[in-house]
Amino acid sequence: MSIFLSLEKNTKGRDFIIGDIHGAYDLVDEALERVKFDPEKDRLISVGDLIDRGPDSYRCLEFLEKPWFHAVKGNHEDLLMDMCDKDGNLDDVKAQFNIRNGMGWVIDLTKEERLKLVKAFKELPIAMEIETERGSVGVVHADVPKNMSWKKFIKKLKTRDPKTTKTALWGRSRINKERTEGVKGIDRIFFGHTTQDSGPKKLGNCYYIDTGAVFHQLLEDDDYFLTMADIACQTQVLKRPANDKGLLTQKPKKPKKPFGKYNR
Repeated sequence: MSIFLSLEKNTKGRDFIIGDIHGAYDLVDEALERVKFDPEKDRLISVGDLIDRGPDSYRCLEFLEKPWFHAVKGNHEDLLMDMCDKDGNLDDVKAQFNIRNGMGWVIDLTKEERLKLVKAFKELPIAMEIETERGSVGVVHADVPKNMSWKKFIKKLKTRDPKTTKTALWGRSRINKERTEGVKGIDRIFFGHTTQDSGPKKLGNCYYIDTGAVFHQLLEDDDYFLTMADIACQTQVLKRPANDKGLLTQKPKKPKKPFGKYNR
C-alpha cells in the first residue's frame, strides 16, 4: 500500500481536481465531456469518497483502472475495507451498521466484486502532492492536524501514525472551526469530506471542494453540485455556478504567476 503519491508536473496537458463523487458517475462523465478532457494529456485528481449513496458506486471502480485518474483514500473507502476481510467476505454486523452511510449496495455484491474493491482501495494513497507551474498542490480527503506542517504530516503518515491517519481520513476540526492559518510547506491543498452547500470554501491555503454532487443527482437540489476545476486555477473560479446544470467545470486560463498568499 502506498501512503503518499507524488505526481510530477504535467507538461503535456491539464490537471483537474474533483470533489467527492459518491457514486455519481454520470456527473463526472458529463463534466469530463464539457471540459473536453483529453485522456492522452490530461489528468483527473480525486479527493476521495468515490463510493456510497449514489447509484453507480461500483462503476466508479472503472475510474481507478484509468492511467489518467488518481485518487486519495476517503473515509468511505476506509469503511468498505473495514467491512470486508482479505477474501472479500462481509462482516454482517458492520454492514448493517454502515447502511446509514449509504453502503447498502455493498451487501448485494458478490464476494469477488467486494474483493476487487478492497484490492483497489488498498492501493490508494492517503495524501498526494502534484507539482504545477504555479507551485505545489496537496490532496487529502479530510484534514491535516492543527499546527502540523505538510512535511511533518507526510512523515507521520509514512510511519502509519494512527492519530494522523485518522485525521487525514475523518477530521473536521479545521472546517468546523473555520481556522484560516493554513498548512505550511505546501502552496495549496484540496480537501473533500465535509459537504459545502454554498460552493467550495477557502480557509487560508486550504480548499474544501465536496459540494454534494450526489445530493444534486439524487434530490435534484441545485444547492448542491459537482466541483471540478483546474488545480492551478485562480481562486475566483472556485465559486458556486449560476444555472450551470449543477456542475462547476470552468476551464480557466492558467495564470503564470505562483499561487501567492492564498488569494490568487
